[in-house]
Amino acid sequence: MAYHVIITPEAENDLRTTYRYIRSQAPVAARDWIRRARQSAKSLARRPERCSLAPESASFDEPIRELFFGSGNRGTYRFLFVVLDKSVYILHVRHGYMLPLSSRNG
Repeated sequence: MAYHVIITPEAENDLRTTYRYIRSQAPVAARDWIRRARQSAKSLARRPERCSLAPESASFDEPIRELFFGSGNRGTYRFLFVVLDKSVYILHVRHGYMLPLSSRNG
């Protein structure tokens, strides 16, 4: 079954903020990063349940899953998402060094 992937405004803001930061340091790398990030997001259309539950899942009513993107010295990012019916809602994109979200600071 194919799922419809929806990037919420909050997650879109996370992507754009990260893109702008990378672009200020390395414009070519920023274009490559945003392209690969969006491809990773689209991959959730197939088998989003392959991704493990995120630590945040314990603080919220819905199970929150995470997809890891990137590695090495550029850093790892986490796509935090929920699966509802036939849709995947990407809630946030967070750098791996950031503390998990809680229901108080989500």
